[in-house]
Amino acid sequence: MTYEQVVERLTKTEFFSAFAGLYRMRAMLRYFDNPQDAIPCVHVAGTNGKGSVCSMLASILMQSGYRVGLFTSPYLLDIRERICVNGEWISEDAMARIGTKVFDYVAKSYAPANQFELLTVIAELYFREQKCDIVILETGLGGTFDPTNAVSAPICSVITNIGLDHCAVLGDTIAKIAAAKAGIIKPGRDVCVYPVTREAEEVITAYALNAAAPIHMTERDAVTELPAVTGMEHFSYKGTEVLLPLRGKHQQYNAATVLEAIRVINENGFYVSDEDIQNGLRTVTWPARLEVINKKPLVYLDGGHNPQCLAAVSEFFRSEEFAGKKLTVICSMVRDKDVRGMLSILSGLSDRLYFYRFEHKRALTNEEIITLCKDFSMTRITDLTQAIDTLLSDAKSNEVFLITGSLYLVSEVREAMRAYRERKSLTASKEVSE
Repeated sequence: MTYEQVVERLTKTEFFSAFAGLYRMRAMLRYFDNPQDAIPCVHVAGTNGKGSVCSMLASILMQSGYRVGLFTSPYLLDIRERICVNGEWISEDAMARIGTKVFDYVAKSYAPANQFELLTVIAELYFREQKCDIVILETGLGGTFDPTNAVSAPICSVITNIGLDHCAVLGDTIAKIAAAKAGIIKPGRDVCVYPVTREAEEVITAYALNAAAPIHMTERDAVTELPAVTGMEHFSYKGTEVLLPLRGKHQQYNAATVLEAIRVINENGFYVSDEDIQNGLRTVTWPARLEVINKKPLVYLDGGHNPQCLAAVSEFFRSEEFAGKKLTVICSMVRDKDVRGMLSILSGLSDRLYFYRFEHKRALTNEEIITLCKDFSMTRITDLTQAIDTLLSDAKSNEVFLITGSLYLVSEVREAMRAYRERKSLTASKEVSE
């Protein structure tokens, strides 16, 4: 199969399917001699912050000179983003070659497999082929029955913040969702936990005790703010000073959780120095997480897609850093999320709220958007490129923009920003020539 054929087949395959345990995933991995157990790994689950934690871990370990495999989801622009070694996407050739092997197995075994299972197997085979020293593995949905949970004995598990999301699958309470995430805890293997709510902590602790797994709770009170540094989070955790370009208080707690995990990694045959930690965190990147995509005027892009995410974003914009600034929000959301909960947060943050509907099978209907615009005093956008150009061109000196609500929005926003810069550059060139 060519690369294009592999990608086409993947994209036409259902992303997730009804959970039937890990039997078919384990059977598929067993056929390929269990690549998931050939390399030490860190397994990460949680509602929010998984990708940020994974990117921080990978950045630190690369600073230490290790060859690091990174498996994350979802992708923003290219499916290959999900499978990286030392920051480089899997090549098209490797994707075609390994994907062909995996699809050949599926055909011979008559075993159905969903897209996430297929991608997980492709990733594990690629990491083994690339002789990675360590793999950072992010769950897709939940934990217990997630395809990544076929890994037998990770160096440690990491559980990030727990909130209400994917409730139809994982359960409608924090306790139920925490239980699904805690399913990645393995017997006798350390687990590091973000400072979650008491309800979530009780569930996770019970799972850890049952598995005789040492548990390391990130201490919220040990995160200490240090003097402000422009464009960075500046804080310390248990004596380690951190400069972090990923913005927001929640990212400080994510980084503190990473520091707990690095300590465990260092106890398991790896060596990561304090300098590696600081350099890795100072240079980490993770797109669409309070990412500055334009400086004048200042525009932030954030893929937050549930109330917990947007509460963290709201806290960031209410900080002293934005005193005297006027915030304009452009948002878009899918209909199976808590749309009203998210809009309640955003409407409390700004009185200039715009809603855009992107094309997707999970997009809100026109009728739903009309009602929401009325209920939350929003202005509807039908042409994102034109709206961004107009709003940014007319921006006042104290105006700041936030574009948020869904990762599905990211590619369109980047294209709209490209068009805005091209038009701005062309206008400036004409003015100079005249």
